[in-house]
Amino acid sequence: MPVQPPPHGGGKMTAEIAILNKSAVALAADSAVSIGQPPNLKIYNTVNKIFELSCYHPVGVMIYGRLDYMGLPFESIIKEYRNQLKRKSFDQIQGYRDDFLNYISTIVPYTTVDEEDNAYMVLLDLFSRAEAEIQQLVIQDVIARNSYQKSKVNGIAQGYINDQIAKLKPLKFVKGSTSNKLATKYDTIFDELTAKVMGSLVPTETTRKTLRAYAGMFLAKTEFSSYRTGLVFAGFGDKERCPSLEAIETDGIINGRLKYVGKESIDIGRRPPQADILGFAQDDMMKSFLDGADPSVKKYFDDLIGDIITETSREVLNAMLNNKTKVDQTLVSMAPVISKMQGDYIKKTDDYIKKYSSAPIKDMIRLMPRQEMSTLASSLIEITSLKRKVTRQQETVGGEVDVAIISKSEGFVWVKRKHYFPAELNQRFFARHYNSGTEDRDAPEGK
Repeated sequence: MPVQPPPHGGGKMTAEIAILNKSAVALAADSAVSIGQPPNLKIYNTVNKIFELSCYHPVGVMIYGRLDYMGLPFESIIKEYRNQLKRKSFDQIQGYRDDFLNYISTIVPYTTVDEEDNAYMVLLDLFSRAEAEIQQLVIQDVIARNSYQKSKVNGIAQGYINDQIAKLKPLKFVKGSTSNKLATKYDTIFDELTAKVMGSLVPTETTRKTLRAYAGMFLAKTEFSSYRTGLVFAGFGDKERCPSLEAIETDGIINGRLKYVGKESIDIGRRPPQADILGFAQDDMMKSFLDGADPSVKKYFDDLIGDIITETSREVLNAMLNNKTKVDQTLVSMAPVISKMQGDYIKKTDDYIKKYSSAPIKDMIRLMPRQEMSTLASSLIEITSLKRKVTRQQETVGGEVDVAIISKSEGFVWVKRKHYFPAELNQRFFARHYNSGTEDRDAPEGK
């Protein structure tokens, strides 16, 4: 197995928008992709992320995150699927989603080595995140004690891993999984990553077994690595007069099966929702536009109100009881009440945002012409890119913005699209494809 992860494009190196109303879907995506890993990370701004899924029917697909599947580019897989699909169609967009997932899990070839490499990358991501967070907890312990005590590290690691297992337990198993145990075929991967990534953080056999249980549960449950791929299917099925959208995320083949989970399912119709706007990957600017507040700012105030309620309660109890032990005991007993008060505040805030910010915008989208939908989608991607440029953040959104509109009458239409070769210099390319009786929908606009 490789010690270092192979170069790949993905993570949250993208921003994508889908806007739906009764007449059409607008899809927009940037062109940024990362190759490699820090500190040798390279960003290119020339990648395609929107594709026509059928040459004959109004359906498209966007991809985000990792841009390859079991060592093969998703772009090539999507185009191969489109060629074999021919004139076949489905009543709903969900049918295209299910057929494509069946295609990549049963028709696209992969070897045992491919599956092991994929599992290695997924577990490397899990272990790297765990190691970083445990180290942070160790630092916090050192600051609190004003000294480093090696004997405490094992307990901190066990506590962290057990907390993560507790978070995974309520989650559903992915389709086809029934056991939390790590498959024995991944033993070599687990041993290598435990030694190389976790190192001295798992000095005892008990901690090692706990880590193994965590790895097995992570692979079996509906929790995904940052190495995942997102697929967004949108358009019209044969029996759909209004558009629908189906989004999934996948970690590739794990334990001989495609590990995936549904993320979004939108069905526009006469009744709500009559319009919607969704962001994928880096969706902070879309949410800021829709909700009137940056998601990180809103989360800060949501957390702050809980701290204020707790501290106010502490001050009142101190004044009444003047006994630290009794104050702490009373605050523990009040925890459910404080949590409910915080939850009520968050709900009222969300209801206000929905009523006075997002609902009016969606109401306008319901009536918005197709050209305006494409302009809005493109603008949201561009402002996300601009924010990355003028802040200290890495420019993970960038390049030209591709925009497509899908309607029942016109089908899949490019509004804006980059291409790596000029049409006027490649007449033989078009002659080959048109003379063969196939239509290359990914050719430059206007050809």
